Amino acid sequence: MRTLIIQLPFGMPGTTTVYAHALVHTDSPPASLNVQWAQTPLLPRADRQTEVVALVPAGALSWHRVTLPAGLHKQASRLQAALQGLLEDALLDDPAQLHLALQAQWKNTEQPWVAACDRAWLSAQLQALESAGITVHRIVPEFAPVGAALHITAVGPADEGWLWLQQADRGVWGLPMASVLTAQDVLSDEDRGSASLSAEPGVVTWVTERLGLKAPMVAPKQHWLQALGTGWDLAQFEFQANARARRLKNWQRSASHLWHSRDWRPARWGLGVLLASQLLGLNVWAFKTRADWQAQQNSWAQMLRETFPKTQVVVDAPLQMTREVARLRQGSGQLSASDLETMLSALGQSWPAGTAAPSQYQFEPGQLRLPELTLNDSAQQALAKALNAQGYAWRTDGTAGVMSTQGGQP
Repeated sequence: MRTLIIQLPFGMPGTTTVYAHALVHTDSPPASLNVQWAQTPLLPRADRQTEVVALVPAGALSWHRVTLPAGLHKQASRLQAALQGLLEDALLDDPAQLHLALQAQWKNTEQPWVAACDRAWLSAQLQALESAGITVHRIVPEFAPVGAALHITAVGPADEGWLWLQQADRGVWGLPMASVLTAQDVLSDEDRGSASLSAEPGVVTWVTERLGLKAPMVAPKQHWLQALGTGWDLAQFEFQANARARRLKNWQRSASHLWHSRDWRPARWGLGVLLASQLLGLNVWAFKTRADWQAQQNSWAQMLRETFPKTQVVVDAPLQMTREVARLRQGSGQLSASDLETMLSALGQSWPAGTAAPSQYQFEPGQLRLPELTLNDSAQQALAKALNAQGYAWRTDGTAGVMSTQGGQP
């Protein structure tokens, strides 16, 4: 996947505004960035396989740590106003004129960092890129407060360069190299043993001599790649609606990449074979299930015809057999489970000992109703269990109890 990094310049955009930019493959980052400069109409056009990142320069941001009120993460509509109130005394400008953005995972952080920049400037820069047909997918800071140890990045020529310092506990701050006279102006005694440095080619000698530390040389603008991996995205609050649309476009681009890329061709073939095998398996399973069901229906129908040869048409073999058995039993004078005498006998055998037997009941074939039931819950549970063992069901209907045969038992 490719990423187009565009650094937003200071000042409001115009027809002559020049943007520093670089196009990189984030899957295999290059050893050095090929940074170019161009006006808006000449910037590279991003295709569906390219992510566009707007890089906010370090000098355009200020960093502040806040303690958010408990439960604020549940009231998203009040979050921006709460940040403005908490930072009112710490900001030089009116908070309403600034864009404020919280760090990632701020809900799980006791004192999250807040990045602040000029809202009108950021909006104008994004609008200028949008007008040129370039949709920004992420907005990231050039440097962010990350890392347990202090890291120093030296950029620019020695006479105009800056030292940018970043640390998770202390934030991000910069020092012009012209103002640094000794190492004590930059490093404390504690920082000397843990701080890491990196310097662009034009300032390696200066950093090594002035700070007394060895500074590895990195290609110009190489820190842009580290900025992509900080997890920061300044597209929040008033910029959040656009961020959602950009995330949708990212999803569409990723789906298109998976569908068209040659690298994913084996995975697509494997997925197709898997789906085809699953579909074939479902059809085979459905055919076997239907065959088993049909065989069972045929066996029931055959049993019905063998037992009752006078049956001409078989529609529902189990139900027809139940009716035929009931008819035979009735013709022979035998009692069935749904007759009154049988149900009263089963009720008498199951009735809890030591409790008064019912004096009234209402009967219809297969159901015996006791209008006034005086049994407590435990006694009813025991009665239901005993009746269930004899093939009857028990339930309550208001103050009445109802005994009935189970599953159409004849």
